[in-house]
Amino acid sequence: MRKLRHTVVLAASLLAITACGSRANVEYDYVHLENNKTGFVTDDGDTAIAIGLKKGSSLKAGIDAYLSGLSTSYWTELMSDMVALRSDDKATYTTKATFVDTSAGVFKVGMECAYEPFNWTQNDNSNGAFPIANLSGKYANGYDVQIAAQVASALNMSLEIYQYEWDALLPAVKAGTISGIVAGMSPTEERLEEIDFSSNYYQSNLVVITRKGNSLLEAKSLKDVDKAGVKIAAQPGTFHLDALKAQTSNLTVVDNLADFVAMRMALEAGTIDGYIAEEPTALTICR
Repeated sequence: MRKLRHTVVLAASLLAITACGSRANVEYDYVHLENNKTGFVTDDGDTAIAIGLKKGSSLKAGIDAYLSGLSTSYWTELMSDMVALRSDDKATYTTKATFVDTSAGVFKVGMECAYEPFNWTQNDNSNGAFPIANLSGKYANGYDVQIAAQVASALNMSLEIYQYEWDALLPAVKAGTISGIVAGMSPTEERLEEIDFSSNYYQSNLVVITRKGNSLLEAKSLKDVDKAGVKIAAQPGTFHLDALKAQTSNLTVVDNLADFVAMRMALEAGTIDGYIAEEPTALTICR
């Protein structure tokens, strides 16, 4: 599914445990693991994120041309801006997309609108947010939103954003209901059998979010997390869950929480010890 991507630069050392801040009177920390070293074994197809397109989409060449011109430093800067919007009440952002010519039609994009800092829902158009076409009075913002807006502008298209449940995104793009999926989705081999993907627009690193004070924060590797009695969640239908099931054997895998909102609520309630997320997601709840 999803995945983080290269990666908001941290001042902390590779194995640092980074203290996070408070949401809903709960303080969060996260275990900083690094793919293929101290964390999950992954490959580029698992940890890249790209735009999902219907097989044979005529938009692919133009999207690839635009995305291939974005540097890793650009990814990092944009992600830093999006993290700041979710973690600093004083942060602001102005969209870089300009819609001077929209003669090529509408770029209809699907996403969950619930996976900050990649995409989230808000009540107004502040900080470059765009209306959610199928949710009256709601707006979407985040890394995916701003990438989608820039792609649409580069293609001389207008942008429409639609909120979908995760499992409904592939069927929607296959049916042509939406033009593309811009939702932190990885171009895994399984997905490539069903849809095409653009060039990458981020690269991920998986971490474990937990509550401050949990003994998991003493972990230096995934092996240290994989202990009997530990309950770790990951979102169904994602590489996160596949990797958790395949690469742990002692902890209890929780696979019935539909999205990141549900996983955070479970962590707040203490019914799980942690959940798998990308590093920018962890950084958004750091204060």
